[in-house]
Amino acid sequence: MTVTQAYKQHGAHGGEVFRIARETGSAPDNITDFSSNANSLCHDITEEILFSNMHGSYSDYNHYPDTWASELTAAIAEHESVSTQEIVVGHGSTETIFLTFQQLKPKKVLLVGPMFSEYARACSIFADNYDILTCSSNTGFIPTPAEFAKSDEYDLVVLCSPNNPATITYPNMQEIIQAIHSPCILIDSTYREFLYGEPEYNATHTAQYRKWCNHGTRIITMHSFTKFFYCTGVRLGYAISDTDTVTELKQGKMPWTVTASAQKAGINFLQHIEQYRERLPQMRIYRAMFTEKIRTTDVFNPSCIFSGVNFLFCQLKNPEHGATLYEFLLARSILVRLCDNIPGTEKGFIRMQVKSPEEWETLISALQDWKTYLNTSCC
Repeated sequence: MTVTQAYKQHGAHGGEVFRIARETGSAPDNITDFSSNANSLCHDITEEILFSNMHGSYSDYNHYPDTWASELTAAIAEHESVSTQEIVVGHGSTETIFLTFQQLKPKKVLLVGPMFSEYARACSIFADNYDILTCSSNTGFIPTPAEFAKSDEYDLVVLCSPNNPATITYPNMQEIIQAIHSPCILIDSTYREFLYGEPEYNATHTAQYRKWCNHGTRIITMHSFTKFFYCTGVRLGYAISDTDTVTELKQGKMPWTVTASAQKAGINFLQHIEQYRERLPQMRIYRAMFTEKIRTTDVFNPSCIFSGVNFLFCQLKNPEHGATLYEFLLARSILVRLCDNIPGTEKGFIRMQVKSPEEWETLISALQDWKTYLNTSCC
């Protein structure tokens, strides 16, 4: 399959390196993947946790997994400072997203974009209809409280902060939550742990959201091990809400979706969380360096280069060339995330994971070649 054909089958997510490698006839290890937001700067920690004791990881192969992941739930409860009755563990956050829509059965949903594609897909399956509140790059992708004036018309409002793909952590979250009069707010907190050590970390805690919401509004927060602990293949996530809502979610949960090895991995990740947190200052230094390197390429609109958590979100100076750039880079075995198919996203935005300087130099060189190619082809 050619690069162009691979692009035309561009999936709903980043990190599809195995599919891209198969369809372009390349080996996965030969592709430099900037499209995934997983914390690759901590790959050695994750490898040590997952592979240092393989016998222990799979010692329960002859038993069904604990459907409710009781031991892992207790560890999460301690980490999040909530009760075990307020947590449901799932096969990645995607399972808990679909479980929430399945059980709550919202008729009308408001998604605040940009927004992870699976929320729109869940809406298309379980909701009667949904709207997308598209936040503009001109306002830094930050919604205003006034935009939620008609939120009482919706059964569910979905927000993502820190936002994927826009990187932004809403600085006005208190005002936003107080402006929402929907019976239920779902907040995707997948990238919260990347804020550790910064002022926003405590302000994005579930307990804080609960203090801000209106009486009668319930809060659900979504969390994932995938990104911070660099374990996309393990498939592990969880949701936090009040006891009644979690009980309702559990009533619709399929048994045994979280393997015994994934549950053990999750416990080990939390036990080693300080090791991951110790890497954050270096990651932030790399992020600043990477951002400046991206600016020097002169490929992106300088007023639309956003960086936060562990990735960048940048709009091309020529937004209509997104697909062509994607193919240009893929032909050089570099995979980025073209965000044109992410709900509520303006055209021509590219998402790129923060990696080591050695890895991004290849991307920077390719972008400089692209700039030359573009100037030549336009002359």
